[in-house]
Amino acid sequence: ILWNQKEKKAVLIKRKHLLSNAKQEQLKMLMILILLHIHVAAAFLTPQSFVDKSPATARRSTLTQYAKKDSLNAIDDPFEILGRDTFQKYFEFPIDSWQAKAGGEIVEGRNVIACAPTGAGKTVVGEMALHLAFHSGRNAIYTTPLKALSNQKFAELRSSFGSKNVGLATGDMSINRGAQIMVMTTEVYRNMAWRAIDEEIEESEDEMLDDVISSKGRSELSNLACVVLDEFHYMGQKGRGGVWEECVITSPSHTQIVALSATLPNAANLAQWMQKVSDRHSTLIMNDSGRPVPLRFMYANRDGIEFIFSNRDAGPGAPLGLLGYRGDGVPESQQKKKKKTKSDEVGITKHLEEFGIPQYPKGLQMNHKLKSAMRKRSERINRLVAKRSLEGDDRRKFQRNRRDDSVERRISPREERKQRERILKQEMRKEVPSLHFLVRRLNQIDLLPAIFFLFSRVGCDEAAGSICHQMKKQAAFKASKEQRSPIDSNDKKGRKSRQRSAKKEDSLLMKDGKGRTFRSESNFITEETMTSIIDGADIYVDEEITNPLEDENLHSYADRGLLTYSQVKEVASRIKLFNEANEEIKFSDENIDRFLHGVGSHHAGHLPAHKAFVESLFRKQLMRIVFATETLAAGINMPARTTVITNMAKRGEGGTMNLLETANMLQMAGRAGRRGMDTDGTCVLVATPFEGVEEGIDILISEIKPVESQFSPGYALAVNLIARGKGKLDVAQTLVQKSFAIWEKQQAQEKLETVKEIHGDAFDEIIEQVAHEQFLDCLNDLIGKDRNKKVFDILEDKQLLKKASKSFTGLNQILNLEESTLGYLEKELQAINQIDDDLDKDGMLDLLSEDNVNIETEILNQKRRIRKANEDVSNHIMTYMAVEANTLLKSSITGVDDLKAALRLSRKNSVDIEADSNVTPTELTYFVKSAVTMNRKRRKQKNAAKSNDMGNSALIDQLANAEEEDDSLEDLCALINVLQAYGCIVPTDESSDKSSPSYRITTAGENVGLLGLDNSLWALVAMGGAWDVLEASADLDKFKAELNSLGTHDNSGLFDDFDDDPLFDDIDEFDNGSGKEHSAESQEVESDLTVPLPQAEAATLVDQLRALEPDEIAGYVSCLVADSPRGGGASVLSSFQQLSHEQQKVIQSSLLSLERLSEVQNKYSVDETARKVQVELGTCEVVTAWTAGCSWNEALEISGSAPGDLVRILHRVLDSLRQIGNLPVNAVRSINANAGIIQMESTGIHPDVRQLCREAATAMDRYPVKDPLPFEDDEDTDDDHESDEDVDHESDEDANHESDEDADQVPLIKDNDEEVEG
Repeated sequence: ILWNQKEKKAVLIKRKHLLSNAKQEQLKMLMILILLHIHVAAAFLTPQSFVDKSPATARRSTLTQYAKKDSLNAIDDPFEILGRDTFQKYFEFPIDSWQAKAGGEIVEGRNVIACAPTGAGKTVVGEMALHLAFHSGRNAIYTTPLKALSNQKFAELRSSFGSKNVGLATGDMSINRGAQIMVMTTEVYRNMAWRAIDEEIEESEDEMLDDVISSKGRSELSNLACVVLDEFHYMGQKGRGGVWEECVITSPSHTQIVALSATLPNAANLAQWMQKVSDRHSTLIMNDSGRPVPLRFMYANRDGIEFIFSNRDAGPGAPLGLLGYRGDGVPESQQKKKKKTKSDEVGITKHLEEFGIPQYPKGLQMNHKLKSAMRKRSERINRLVAKRSLEGDDRRKFQRNRRDDSVERRISPREERKQRERILKQEMRKEVPSLHFLVRRLNQIDLLPAIFFLFSRVGCDEAAGSICHQMKKQAAFKASKEQRSPIDSNDKKGRKSRQRSAKKEDSLLMKDGKGRTFRSESNFITEETMTSIIDGADIYVDEEITNPLEDENLHSYADRGLLTYSQVKEVASRIKLFNEANEEIKFSDENIDRFLHGVGSHHAGHLPAHKAFVESLFRKQLMRIVFATETLAAGINMPARTTVITNMAKRGEGGTMNLLETANMLQMAGRAGRRGMDTDGTCVLVATPFEGVEEGIDILISEIKPVESQFSPGYALAVNLIARGKGKLDVAQTLVQKSFAIWEKQQAQEKLETVKEIHGDAFDEIIEQVAHEQFLDCLNDLIGKDRNKKVFDILEDKQLLKKASKSFTGLNQILNLEESTLGYLEKELQAINQIDDDLDKDGMLDLLSEDNVNIETEILNQKRRIRKANEDVSNHIMTYMAVEANTLLKSSITGVDDLKAALRLSRKNSVDIEADSNVTPTELTYFVKSAVTMNRKRRKQKNAAKSNDMGNSALIDQLANAEEEDDSLEDLCALINVLQAYGCIVPTDESSDKSSPSYRITTAGENVGLLGLDNSLWALVAMGGAWDVLEASADLDKFKAELNSLGTHDNSGLFDDFDDDPLFDDIDEFDNGSGKEHSAESQEVESDLTVPLPQAEAATLVDQLRALEPDEIAGYVSCLVADSPRGGGASVLSSFQQLSHEQQKVIQSSLLSLERLSEVQNKYSVDETARKVQVELGTCEVVTAWTAGCSWNEALEISGSAPGDLVRILHRVLDSLRQIGNLPVNAVRSINANAGIIQMESTGIHPDVRQLCREAATAMDRYPVKDPLPFEDDEDTDDDHESDEDVDHESDEDANHESDEDADQVPLIKDNDEEVEG
């Protein structure tokens, strides 16, 4: 019977196998037919221009694969058809459908905002706009936020449009200025747009405008067809974001705007705002298909590298996106179902509550291997805490039987929590892998080349050196092992292969310190094991680097480094060429050693030439690893297969450590897998002592913050807006009202009006209830399980929260009753104690004594009840919740602004609660009750939020935007008041109407409008070109006079430490720090008071400046524009002592001007972002020395700064000197005190001072700070008192720079692209 069953089963299996084979053959034939049909259809549907007749290169293979997907589909969008027909001929690869659609919109003359993930080809859209303008004979501008990115784009466009047709203008360099296509930093274009005049204004014959705006400035943008604003999401960056906003607001009406941005949540709002501002149809084009080169995310610790998510194809930018979370990616319900395994259920759902991980889609949840490691770590921490909480016999008993519940803890819960946190930090510190371990593992799994992001310049350099040291150490270990186990080269060929393989296998084995054996090339060796193996070997590493470029050393680099021998030779050849051409800044042997290993570093502390060299090596696959700061993530095209993010937190404002924002992390991750270079990219998050995989998941999946307006007007913008309005403020007010913040406020008000119409009188009540609920939700999100698990659990469960609220209300009522009872008893006792002495005579007091004792006893008992009730209230969970809320409200962590906004709206109608007071538990119970009422109403009817598709958070945001006061117009008025006080603008006779004043721009005002500095008015004042003509700082003079009458003479407090210094004994020209010389002139001014004191001070400052040498004035200008050196630099006293005698006099006088301007700015309430004034002495010495002719190495030694920092300082000073020296020619009247003429208009910078600035710039402009930006011709004249000898005409050297098209230089502004690193 058994045999028959087996035979029957075998027959059935054989039949099934035969049927399966037949089905497989049928499927094969069907697939062949389908492929043939697709091939034929593609041949007919694909345009001829799509066919690349030349052999396809490896770089374009990926592009072609992705483009074929679009070519198979019928094109219905007319804009896409128009874009393909117009622009496909300019590109060697098929353009994507969204790119073609953007091109069609550009052809139609519309503004375009193109949003796409990093590496998706946004720059193609920008190049389309350039092609359209170029072939129509008009000009175009391409802007980038970084100088390095501008340089790279300049090189790319030259190859496309020809070298003669492309120019470059950055803070460092100007090449072929006036070309048809210009590449520049965004600040440079902003300055040009300030001075641009629309066609209708340009046709005006207003003489004032002709004086203020040069013909060169007018013609620069008159033929501008389009401007491309790359990295448009920088608009939300604090400090610089206002530059992009000003570019949109002030661009000429005939100029088309093409903005390229990463994905933004409020991109649609930006497009609507741009359309309203520019009065041109604006279209948002988004690439919803995801990254063309998908990303995958991994996590690295000492145990190895694992995928972060349970689905390796999930994540931002991954093939499946966020699996439908927030509408991103492919939902899991649409994916092919697979059978659930037990490990899936245990690893994904069982431990979610244990670790507090949000309920994301299953594919976005933590990899079960990482979760298992976390669970083991948690169990280990619990054992250690339990062990340390016991003593003596209890500890031994615990070790014998860990499940013995009879053993009690000997420490408090608070101490237990501290121990748990301490042990957790120790455990997390143990998980941090070394960089060498990461490099070794990435190399094994073929994930190089890679960019390692570190937020420290020193860390980047040290990491590169450490990797090279470990390579040498491992090579020495390998060599020592080969010496101990040599392979006999005389083995006969007939020897058994088993013996040969045994010897080969033995050469690949390693032993650690514990005697365990491992394969050297194994992918499963942990960091701890690898360290034990190498440290246990007796090896010697020669750290001395001698002649690394010698040919006999190149083989050793190929053996131990990451490059092949041919690559090492190529790198050595390039280094030799660079060093021969750049003797003064040649690479050190240490850097050469790193380059030959295939390792480099890249940060702002390096010279631009050195950074460009590293970028070129990396692009040519001659460098496998780069350690860089986050500035490298801003769009520089470097072929990285992998990005490694070594820190998940960064030091922010105030020195606090904050988790990285999602946008910043995705920007860095997006450098991996560049289109046309890789089929996919990998981002590796590295474990840190403070952050783990949970924080990494939260950052990656969190929503990107929307762009917020950073618009803030400055002095230069105010002057140029007045010029646009022909002296009226109408244009200025109109343009300021076009800011994105005001537009958002208007939109919010419109939405709220709709909500008010729906709910009528109940609107305020609903808003208050929504604010209460939002406050509790924000508090829940901010607290989390890690901060306070008990409070988090209560906030998470609405029923528990309701019970806790009622419980606290009951306890609070009991406390109030007990306190009322105590008050009644005390009053009764007081009444008994006040019995008259007559009662004592009658013997009545003895009768009441017993009652007195009873009442006192009852009072004592009542006080005990009150203490007990107070303890119950203080230990209640609602009290703990209030403490956590107040702690968060005083912090600056991410998300606390939403909490503050909800609290502010909650207290809007509360009269008895101060806005800034602490949150009380009673107030929280009221919030809970209100939230419960709100939920009850929602079940009965739709509330305001739901009826408008607006959640609580959105409604609160709209309320905050609508109620937030925009003070841009007030800031502009404050700036205008200061400009008027300093004689830069003067009211005209037409300005009798106070509601519509009119101004005339003076020479000083013209200077302010042309200077592109942080505070152009301060630069003008510090150079003696403007002063307080209206004496708005008279209160300061009165205050000084009162101090002098009391015997106090220090006017600034800056030189308090200088009183006892012998250096100042020789400086007796100054009278009690007043800044005026003891000369007949000053005494006459003081006695006659023919001119105001501010004018006299300005005259003294001008005379002192004219007495300086070019190198001295360069040092002085650095005090006005350069930032303080990194690390603090020398003390103020030490820096002041290094200055020349003439420089010290000028510094003393400038402090008087600084005080006066600060006083006026405070008086008119100028915004902090526009009021910055400084006299920074830390850079004066090195700038003076460099201008005087010191060598580069000497300058580095004097400054003590990194080469990149020093170059940036010198460039900034050089740019400022050129701006001052290139100001237009204007006749200058004398402001000398002896002349006795009171000037009601500031005269601008003196010609002699401008001439000194030009000479100083010429002296500074030498290698490696060489900047080929010539000066314009300037023949200075002074109609009042200068003779021919006083007019210092330009030298022959200056004249040599006047003969090309770059002669009319537009003042440039510094580029604030230096990274802020911890």
